[in-house]
Parts: sequence; structure tokens; C-alpha cells
Amino acid sequence: MKTILAIWNSSEKGKSSTVLELANLLITIPGCSIIFSSKPVTSLSIDFRIVINIKGKIIALESQGDPGTHIENRLDDVITKYNPDLIFCTCRTRGETVAAINKVANSYGYDKIWTSTYETTHSHKLANSLKAVHLHDLVSKLGLI
Repeated sequence: MKTILAIWNSSEKGKSSTVLELANLLITIPGCSIIFSSKPVTSLSIDFRIVINIKGKIIALESQGDPGTHIENRLDDVITKYNPDLIFCTCRTRGETVAAINKVANSYGYDKIWTSTYETTHSHKLANSLKAVHLHDLVSKLGLI
């Protein structure tokens, strides 16, 4: 089933950094091909969109999920243009961004998985990197990629 995996948390908790780490991990998978990238793949940074193909599955990663970033419009756009099997995106824990993801998922028949970043006083970069590895493991074991 087509799935949206939303990484949600409050402001400045590493949501976009986790999606960035995940994108950098996924594009290194042998056979991965880039369909679209809003920034040069060799220098992805916060606030990006990338659409890739891994083993015939179209995967979109959208890192702009704060209020006022029009996440609903961006998800509509990526779905109508690329018809992804799996979308990773970010959002806050309540309000317009959560409502937008629910609306898009319901409109297009996507299942939803909600997760958050790791909150730690230790290395945030390491925690975000580990979360990306764990997300890859999760979607692999669920058969989503």
C-alpha cells in the first residue's frame, strides 16, 4: 500500500535533518536512480525535495513541514507528478501540518505512519543519522522498499 511516513515533532527537533540523513542514505543504495531533486544531489541541505527510484519503487522525500510552508500543496504536487509509493515528510505535532498530511493521505488513499525524531542531550547529528538508519530498516522490513 502507498504510504506517507511523517516525522513529526515541535520546532528545532531535527525533523528536516533526519530526512536529509535518510535521503543521503537512500541515494547510496545500489541501483538507486534520481528522478527529481530540488537541489544538487551532491550537496543536499535542509529544505529540499528529492524523488528517487529504488527497485521499481518511487520514493519522495519532502523536508519542509513547518506551518506556512504549504505542505498540503507540495504533497499534492509530488503525488500528481510522480505517483510515489512512499513519501517521507516532516510536520509539527498538531495544527495545519498534521491536518494537511491527513487530508492528502485520505484524498489519495495513502496509509500513514507517524514517528518522531530522537530527543537527546547527546549528539543530535548522530541521533538524526541513527533515526534515518532505523527508518530505512523499518520501511525495508515492512516491504515498502
